[in-house]
Amino acid sequence: MSTAPTPPRQHRYRRRADMPLLGGVRPPIALLLVLLLAVAAITALAVGGLRVDDTPQAVRESHQYAAEDTALSLRAGLRENTTDLLRSAARYDRAPAEPAEVLTALGRAYRKWRGTVIVRPDTGRLLAAHGETVPLAGLDLGLVTDTAPAPLLVPSAAGTRLLTFALVSTVHDGRALLVASDNLRLPNLATRDGQTIQVLDTAGTVLDTTGAGLSDETARQLVATARSRATERVAERAPAPGGTVSGSLAGAADPRGARRVAGYAAVAGADPQDPATALGLTVVSTGGVDGKAAGLRHPALGLAAAGALLTLALLLALFLHRTLQRPVLRLFLDARRLTRGELDRPVRGPRRGEAGRIGRALEELRLQLRDPARPPAAPAPRRRWPGVVLPLGLAAAVVLGWSGPLLLLGGNDGEVRVPTQVVAGQRDRTDNAADRLRQALNEGYADLRALAPELTTASVGTAQALLRTALAQHERYRALYVLGAGGEVLARAGEEPHRTGPGALGPGGVLLLNSSGKEPRIAARTPLATPATPVDAVDAAEAVDEAAPVGPVLVGEFRTDFLGGLLDRPGLGRVWLLDDRRRVLAANEAYASFGELPEGRARAVLDTVAGPSGTAGPGGATGPGGATGPTAKHAAADVLRSGGDPVLLAAAPLGGRGAVARLGWSVVTAHPVSWLHLDQNRADRRAVLAGMLGLATAALCLGWLFVAVGLPLRRLAASAEALAAGDRRTVLHPVHHDEVGAVARSLELIRQDLERADRDRADRDRAGHPATAATDF
Repeated sequence: MSTAPTPPRQHRYRRRADMPLLGGVRPPIALLLVLLLAVAAITALAVGGLRVDDTPQAVRESHQYAAEDTALSLRAGLRENTTDLLRSAARYDRAPAEPAEVLTALGRAYRKWRGTVIVRPDTGRLLAAHGETVPLAGLDLGLVTDTAPAPLLVPSAAGTRLLTFALVSTVHDGRALLVASDNLRLPNLATRDGQTIQVLDTAGTVLDTTGAGLSDETARQLVATARSRATERVAERAPAPGGTVSGSLAGAADPRGARRVAGYAAVAGADPQDPATALGLTVVSTGGVDGKAAGLRHPALGLAAAGALLTLALLLALFLHRTLQRPVLRLFLDARRLTRGELDRPVRGPRRGEAGRIGRALEELRLQLRDPARPPAAPAPRRRWPGVVLPLGLAAAVVLGWSGPLLLLGGNDGEVRVPTQVVAGQRDRTDNAADRLRQALNEGYADLRALAPELTTASVGTAQALLRTALAQHERYRALYVLGAGGEVLARAGEEPHRTGPGALGPGGVLLLNSSGKEPRIAARTPLATPATPVDAVDAAEAVDEAAPVGPVLVGEFRTDFLGGLLDRPGLGRVWLLDDRRRVLAANEAYASFGELPEGRARAVLDTVAGPSGTAGPGGATGPGGATGPTAKHAAADVLRSGGDPVLLAAAPLGGRGAVARLGWSVVTAHPVSWLHLDQNRADRRAVLAGMLGLATAALCLGWLFVAVGLPLRRLAASAEALAAGDRRTVLHPVHHDEVGAVARSLELIRQDLERADRDRADRDRAGHPATAATDF
């Protein structure tokens, strides 16, 4: 006897299962297609649309950095001149002297001014004069009160003169005005062939020039434009502390097609009280761009990569649609059909993966719904097909295959051409860095020689006060102290002396106090019984004491961070100060004291520097052909491509004259080629960015697919197989409201139907009614 099939109950999930699905597997695939097409467009525009600049940014920046270095050196020199004059005048506050004696002592201590005078500010009467005539005509000296005026630029028959002022105490005339006159000179700079560096005032008058002259009107107009641009930028914003307002620009091409570039920098600093701020000076560096601009290594790379990604994006979307989206949607439709009681048509799903496992489980559940007496299926084997991981992995591999070659273009290819102007600029800037360091050490030594006569007859208390005052006036020292005949400390200011005793005594000059330890201790030393030999604070030429004094001596230890700050300049790269044994003494970054040079390839350039003066290093001219300053310096630069990433290396000795000349120290710089603003580096960086965008797109969308679809589908496959194997107790909960969640809800409805059929059959068996042969649902 057959019974009519019991219609399935209406469940609370039924209405949700019929809802349209907008989430799940479709949005990640659509987003992947859209983003990959966007990356292809970015690649075509950013990489394929890059055009070669006939005035490379690296060349323009080399002139900008040269102007910055010159402006900062000029500012430091102006500040040093003002400080030296004020400090020299302040020594007579305690013991006024005759005006002529003041000028004589000033000439003995320093040899930097062309003329000096002392006048009465109220009457203008001349009290003493030394050197050339100081142009005071037109100056209202009656406005001078208790503060010395700021430095001024005044015209004279011999040219524009820079006047520096200080108030000095005299015996008979009280507070008088000390005026020092000098022409505004550029620092001792190394310039390359065809480069011109000029300093201009607010009216555009050229005050000093170094390098090649400007003979054509186009070049002079470019200089005027650069000065105007610097003035406008200074008016718009103040420079950062310790920095300057700078920039670069390219001039128009001449009839032959050659172009000139210019870099400019304002000498004014951030401090309104800085002596250089009121002068309104501008430094301009100009030069030509020789040769043709280097082309790109792969001109068609951007368009080819964009076209390849466009094709791959369409193929990947089609591939994921066929391997993921369509099987999941088919499972959803088949599962919903079973919940509606449509059991006649078999379930035909994919054969492999999680979708195939769920399809086979649904087919088994369909047969169990048709025949409740059908025994459960055997448990599924443990060996699984990779499933959803396989198409996702293949898609990721395809995107990686497109992005990988782009990521390898990091600008470290040995074929990147570095313009000769950039190589020469690195050499000259390294030479100028060595000159700044040499000048700072010589100035420190000159300051000690100027201070030594006052300490000779001073008491201990007075000596302590003088040392504290000198330490406060100069940021270069960490400690100032006087050692007696036995090396004992007689007076000091600042930190503890590094070395005392008889071994601390010796000839005057600049020296290294230690050969090992945590920090190199560089110092200047001079005997207190200093002979009356003039010392040029800029070049300290012959003032090195050869005889080893018995004592006492004045020692000033330099701050290591002060020396490191002199080496730190934008665009110069990594900079090291080496001793005569090529050990690191200071650097603009972290370093090991007395350690080996981190960039071992620089030894080749150092060997060139150590060669005969005037020879050329393998990468740039040196000697007379490279340096056009007053003294030809032996510096060298080269681009080394073997042994690592290409790097632009340069080295320069701390030669010249003065207390530092005999030390045998040198400055080495290393600038990676990939840091240079070249067209090829810009193209490589954009290509790397495109590759990173492609990887990020793949990680986002494929990761979304794996988390939102792959993992729930894998868990659902295991639950479906367990249900087909007879597990009627485990409730299936949908994780997301999407296609996979809809299949889970349908399986839960099937589980409830099977559980109800098993319960009904058990009730009939207990009531003594035999089970029917078949039950139609």
